[in-house]
Amino acid sequence: MSSSHAASTSSRLQPMISLRNLTKRYLIRGASEVIALQNVNLDVNAGSIHGIVGQSGAGKSTLIRCLTALERPTEGEVNVAGTNLAGLRHNALRKERRKIGMVFQAANLLDARTAAENIAYPLRIAGRSKVERQARAQELLELVGLGGRGDSYPSQLSGGQQQRVGIARALAANPRVVLCDEPTSALDADSTRQILGLLERIRDEMGVTIVIITHEMGVVREICDSATLLEHGRVIESGTIEDIVSNPKSKLARELVPMPSLTELEIPEGTAVVDTMFTSRPGIPTGATVLSLASRMGADVAAGTFETLANIQVGRLALTVPEYHVNQIVETLEQNDIHTEVRQ
Repeated sequence: MSSSHAASTSSRLQPMISLRNLTKRYLIRGASEVIALQNVNLDVNAGSIHGIVGQSGAGKSTLIRCLTALERPTEGEVNVAGTNLAGLRHNALRKERRKIGMVFQAANLLDARTAAENIAYPLRIAGRSKVERQARAQELLELVGLGGRGDSYPSQLSGGQQQRVGIARALAANPRVVLCDEPTSALDADSTRQILGLLERIRDEMGVTIVIITHEMGVVREICDSATLLEHGRVIESGTIEDIVSNPKSKLARELVPMPSLTELEIPEGTAVVDTMFTSRPGIPTGATVLSLASRMGADVAAGTFETLANIQVGRLALTVPEYHVNQIVETLEQNDIHTEVRQ
């Protein structure tokens, strides 16, 4: 993660998005009730890139619809740039929505319009002049690296290029917030890296606040300053990446630093697998501590990974431990601030 992720001014420390007790319920066939979001409280700092992660059904889609005021919450507030969208109607709501740009999983471009026309379309709806629309479209085409493709139709562009056009369109009205709904899930690895790099550069150069809804932890590791884990409509964890990975007991930290698969490894009979997670801190060589303890207690390293996130070194090791030593080694590791889970 680049050093530019750190907020550089006091304005970037103020929440651009603030959700308070956000609840959304749906009535199914007029009888049963489904709670899609329940008492969600969340702050996203101005100028940051925030990831919202969770499995299918966690409430991510409902959350983004509430953030864009396409859904009105049953209870609570959705504050964007200091305004509670839940309390607005008609013209006032349309005005505030222009502060929010939207990037979709599939770029959702209009097939019968060129790239430049797609980018200019929101400005046309807003009543801007043709000269303004054309100038802004050309400016944004240059920004996203498609300066010579303004006359191309979506069918003439690759998936990554289409997504660049979608990002440019989201920026057309100079929004203060850009919401990205699974922006890379339909792209290959190379295009994903390019799109994430583009989003990061846009944040740095334009100062917009970016929220990325995703199920891909690699996206969060790559560019997010902070993240929130949703489960069954509730916030399970939320915080800066640094704070999250500094706590080895964090469920979200374990998602961000996954353990390599053990399915292809031969686990000796009479042994158990102990999944350990730890962070390196000044004066505490935790990686060396784990390896030393494992060796002394007859354990072997079956698999492992080390990563640096938000300048925090995080390690995970799968140890094969004699079954009669499991309780002892788990207790010893936990005493050394090393989180453990015994895998079955």
